Amino acid sequence: MNKKISSFIDSVIEQKKLQFSKDESDFDKLLFERNMLKSENSKISIIDYHLISSPFLDKYIEKLDFIIGKDFQENADFINKVKEDFLSNGYVHDYHILEKEIWKLVTKESNSKFNCTFNDYLNSVDLNNKPEGLFSFIDAYSKLLPELNLTDEIIFDNALILTEITKSDAQYNIPLGNVLNGIKNKCKSDYDLGLELLRKSFSLNEEKENIISAIVSGLYENKKYEVYDSILKDLIQKGDKLNAFFFGLSNVSDLEITECDLYKEIIKKYIKEDSLVISILSLVFSILKSNNSKYHKFCFKELNSAIENEKTAYYILNNLDQLNNYNQENIEIIVKLINQDYFSIENYINPISNVFWHIKEFELFKKVVLAIIEKKPFENFIKGFQSYLHSVDKIELDKFTIELLTDNQASKRKIGINIFNYLSSHSPYQFEFNILDLSHILQYKLWVSLTQDFHQPKNRLVALLPLLDSKSDLIRESFICKLEEISEDYGGHVSKIIESNFDKENPNYLPVTERIKNYIEDYYAKNIDLKNSVSELNPYYTHHKSIKHFERLFSKKMSESVGKGAKENSLFSILTNNGSNTIQLSKGGGFRIGNKKEISQLGKIGTSFTMPRSYFINPNKYELEKGFLMQQNWTDEEFSDINNLLDNE
Repeated sequence: MNKKISSFIDSVIEQKKLQFSKDESDFDKLLFERNMLKSENSKISIIDYHLISSPFLDKYIEKLDFIIGKDFQENADFINKVKEDFLSNGYVHDYHILEKEIWKLVTKESNSKFNCTFNDYLNSVDLNNKPEGLFSFIDAYSKLLPELNLTDEIIFDNALILTEITKSDAQYNIPLGNVLNGIKNKCKSDYDLGLELLRKSFSLNEEKENIISAIVSGLYENKKYEVYDSILKDLIQKGDKLNAFFFGLSNVSDLEITECDLYKEIIKKYIKEDSLVISILSLVFSILKSNNSKYHKFCFKELNSAIENEKTAYYILNNLDQLNNYNQENIEIIVKLINQDYFSIENYINPISNVFWHIKEFELFKKVVLAIIEKKPFENFIKGFQSYLHSVDKIELDKFTIELLTDNQASKRKIGINIFNYLSSHSPYQFEFNILDLSHILQYKLWVSLTQDFHQPKNRLVALLPLLDSKSDLIRESFICKLEEISEDYGGHVSKIIESNFDKENPNYLPVTERIKNYIEDYYAKNIDLKNSVSELNPYYTHHKSIKHFERLFSKKMSESVGKGAKENSLFSILTNNGSNTIQLSKGGGFRIGNKKEISQLGKIGTSFTMPRSYFINPNKYELEKGFLMQQNWTDEEFSDINNLLDNE
């Protein structure tokens, strides 16, 4: 078997890859039978990287003529040379998995054979210029710590250095989490050593108290309630390092009734202390993540009370998305947060949207949206839910959007418009829900709503074209009249939209298109062509200088605005904003990043938009009228005449 593995490793190193096609390889069947390799979709790949890592490492030790020793910096340099050689032909799929196993092998051998403590290596790290492979070592060290032969002094000193190296403002700090988890597991496996670490940790400042929490977690998982009764109880009563102790207890896994009773007692005693509220809430969430459901009602009661304190809001929101079985309770807490005086869209919409990563009940989303509209009318927040909108049932989303668009309350219609604009941001949106199934009055309100705040005809009219087939003569006629009115501003654009998106086999197609075309021709002949034929009535003649001056100023302002946006949001700015890359423009219309990179050809990007004619006649009046309409609530009385006509059809 060893010979077969050795032969396979030779092929891996020679070809410098970890996946093979069936046609180019002929590996021994025994490797597949022993679950080292698997054949799937015409590819052969490695299953057990742990098993092949040792012979792979031995081959490279021989190839690079290296001996693993006590100086871990030299060992780390060797691993980096292995990586450099194996990846010399380019990226190798899954090498990062093999590399993790190599770091663990070298780390363990350095300690077991040469008593390496890694302290010199860690002390030599320049925090402003961290060496390659450092975080791979940290991952290996943390996973192996329970097995490593290290004194409590070395572990403690290494922990101080490692927490400093991995310090970050990131919400989810995986390297630091690995370090603390390693300390926890070491204390869990070696209780006496854990006690020594706990005694040493009492001198730590607040910034390093997460080390105390890790130690407490490990000790508790070793002795369970006994460690609380014999040690932690007295320490907690002294009132020092309480946050560290409580966070440590909250990280204990597999809570039983004993722990839940203990945590409940601590929560009741300390929940009102503002300086401890976050660590106490960590105990609340620890109980909620357990299977002891009889305590969960108590926990949600505490969360509902705590959310009134702004200090707790972020912590609660960031932990709610981990409670997958309590969506209804989670939403109740979110709605309560929305109703607090401290709530703002800017500060809380993103953490709220994160809770919906695991929530599929659309009714709960509606509840949150309506609560935000009520609390912050006319503020746009839908952008924060873009990812969620992609995941929901389209029919349900259409129904809710239409519900908002046809509501009498202007603030709800505004959010309906925002949702619709998002759905049509890439191409004209068409409802998957059949809008002809709506009541006639809602059909009427729908076209009124979508044509009040009007910009690009194609983005709004395509979704409304099914109304041309409404069973109500009033709906059809009123909508066609609106199309005629819109054509006064947008001319032939309206005709093109109908011709491109309305079924030509539909019996209404020809009458509608001909009517719109005739209306446009008649309107322009009476109101525009005649006036423009008289120079004294043509603004381009009478106000030529003013118009040219406006065009120059508008062009300059627009150029500056577009230029600023392009600089801030363009691909080139993303590539160059950290100063690390230089874009070289090459002759022949191309660019490349770096001297050795291939030339990429330049392309062209363009866009256009249509402005309404009446906007240019009186821009201020246009904006004021549109703005007023969008801010104005509707009343049932306003639609009473329409309802009467619909009832009498």
